Amino acid sequence: MLLEQEEKKVDPRIKRTRQLLQQALMDLMKEKSFQSITVQDIAERATVNRVTFYAHFEDKYALLEHTIREMIRQQLRSQVPEDAPFSTESLTRLILTVCEFLAEMSRRCPLPHTQFEPLMEKQIKTELYEVLRAWLAKPSSAKSSHRPTPEQAAMVTSWAIYGAVLQWSQQERREPAREFVKQVLPLILAGLQLVDKVPVP
Repeated sequence: MLLEQEEKKVDPRIKRTRQLLQQALMDLMKEKSFQSITVQDIAERATVNRVTFYAHFEDKYALLEHTIREMIRQQLRSQVPEDAPFSTESLTRLILTVCEFLAEMSRRCPLPHTQFEPLMEKQIKTELYEVLRAWLAKPSSAKSSHRPTPEQAAMVTSWAIYGAVLQWSQQERREPAREFVKQVLPLILAGLQLVDKVPVP
């Protein structure tokens, strides 16, 4: 993935500063609402100055977006390696990881976080799309103008997974994540099997 390749080229000192800023933001969000957090708060907690903050991020929203993207990417890659082939097991791990991520975000930030939910949604869907597109883009001899493209299938499936998991995460008495995944997995697979490149598991 292009984004990951670019990240690997980043100077280690830049990475370290960004990590300090990310950690400072997450720590502050345990204490107060995102809306009330200032760039000065983040810089002080990260032990850097405001000039350094702005050298890395345009504003606190850009930092939040970057933080969420990094967190979900790391979690997905720890459970579904880049070279993992498509399988029912891989797809199960993918959905389960999103469940665990949203549950963890709720625990880390128990205060209302409606301001950053759209950012979180965007980043999770983007990472899901990248994983699914990589699976679906493998060469195939079968061609049909009536079947969805890998990009279309990845986009629709990423939205379906995120939407289902979000509903699950917002329930007061939710079932265990593994049980939920077992229930939604056949629905996700049914949609993916419309794509020529996806074998029936």
